Amino acid sequence: MRVNKGFTLIEILIALAVFAIMATLTSSAMYYAFNTRSRVTEQAERLVDLQMAIIMIERDTEQITSRPVRGNEMRLFPAFTGQPLYLEFTRGGLTNPYSVEKKSSLRRIAWLCKGDKLIRRSWDALDAVNRNNYHDKTLLENIKNCKFAYLDQNLQVLPEWRESSVSSPGNTPTLPKAVQLKIELGDWGTATFLFILPEGLYAKIV
Repeated sequence: MRVNKGFTLIEILIALAVFAIMATLTSSAMYYAFNTRSRVTEQAERLVDLQMAIIMIERDTEQITSRPVRGNEMRLFPAFTGQPLYLEFTRGGLTNPYSVEKKSSLRRIAWLCKGDKLIRRSWDALDAVNRNNYHDKTLLENIKNCKFAYLDQNLQVLPEWRESSVSSPGNTPTLPKAVQLKIELGDWGTATFLFILPEGLYAKIV
């Protein structure tokens, strides 16, 4: 008559060791899969944010118009001001079909690199009494570096755009030919975008 013997201690220990190894491998695989999926989702969301920011800048610059504004004790601000970290201009093309009150189709817009953020700034009134009353919207975060530049009529890249500093005999420059935006995202490296202005006019003095 055969006698059924139970598992020996060594067999139990081996089984436990194999189970522990399998559990560790499974846990590591699940963690890696979850972490990879999380990173893919994060990168996809970051790409969407970048695309939205570029689309908004493109829409704004496509509607640039050469219209100076007044504000803060009737001080005159140029139609277009460009600095390495700050860009401000007047844009058109806005409609208010459902507004009872008739409003201008023009809007004063600014884009600024502030810290690790790319921000779009807007004012409710074109000629604002107090220019400190504005609305900021963050379009991009976690930026390592951000800088604007400006192309003149000779396609020379300038770090700043001021009407007085780029004037030439017989011409009064109002708008650059294009705006360049260089962004360093850290994880993606550096990307450069060029926004061609619709007119880039240099009005002749008659």
